[in-house]
Amino acid sequence: MFKRIKAILVIISILVSFLLFQNIDLAIAKDPDYPTKPITFYISFGAGGSTDLASRAFAEAAAKHIGQPFVCINKPGAGGTLAAMAIMSAKPDGYTLGPVSTGASLVAPLSGTAPYKDLTGIEVIVNFGKYIYLLVVRDDSPWKTWKDFIEWARMNPRAAKVGIVGAKTASAVGFITRQIEDREDVELTGISLKSSAEVLQATLGGHITLFNSTTDPSVVEYIKEGKLRILYYASPEKLPGYENISCCLDLYGDEFCIPNFLGVMGPRGLPDYVLKKLDDAFAKAVKDPDFISLMKRMYMPVVYMNRDQMNNYVEEGFTRMGRIIKYLESKEKAKGGK
Repeated sequence: MFKRIKAILVIISILVSFLLFQNIDLAIAKDPDYPTKPITFYISFGAGGSTDLASRAFAEAAAKHIGQPFVCINKPGAGGTLAAMAIMSAKPDGYTLGPVSTGASLVAPLSGTAPYKDLTGIEVIVNFGKYIYLLVVRDDSPWKTWKDFIEWARMNPRAAKVGIVGAKTASAVGFITRQIEDREDVELTGISLKSSAEVLQATLGGHITLFNSTTDPSVVEYIKEGKLRILYYASPEKLPGYENISCCLDLYGDEFCIPNFLGVMGPRGLPDYVLKKLDDAFAKAVKDPDFISLMKRMYMPVVYMNRDQMNNYVEEGFTRMGRIIKYLESKEKAKGGK
């Protein structure tokens, strides 16, 4: 009798699972003319920064070709993982998307600071740009070159206060800081703030020694005005007119350069017809004159990668970053977490 009841329960469980699966499929299939309503676009950082401005411009360009507006909502916090979680937990119907970049997709999960430990919940759809990572100081600082700064930092452990948006272990710029500490045998003090605007003001006010930044319009303007000085690029990409300054490739080699991308992701399981609509719209959006103009004003390179190219790049980056972060964590543990 017990075996019969158990068999009946198993059959019922299978039938219920099948029906639920069918209902999910039918719910998604009810929207064959996707999109028929606005698309929510969660932006992982605060308003006014490079990620926010570039993502809004790309979303606006994509809206012209997909036929519905993108409703951009800033959801900053936890190194970009709050927005990533909102996207990953959304229904995979194409109505919840957002930017994907290095910090939330590679650094945070690999460092154990995110509630997700891999990329199985993310559907990477397209890449539309790259960042220029640069480390700047106030122009009246005593350091004229990166070598000057490193020599001073080595002689003055923890005296250098490095401004970081987000946690040191959860952000792309935090990862760059950790690499510098390891390679140059220096101890830096990471100062975590909520936005690049806060770090910028702290740098200009003399409260931060070194700003680990990207090229948002405010930073570039202060560089041009002579109020900030670039000491080093943490990316191979450089700011036009300032190409003579050393970068990660020049000093440390390709392995040291962080995977560099800014694209769009959605929750895993998006239907093929949704992905095709998005692929087509995004391929056109990356050529939009208004979008290209904004990216030029921000000095952010426009770099298009389709879904297959982007997934390969992110997967390779995840493997490489995993190896580097494991190494950094072992070294930091040996030093007592300093």
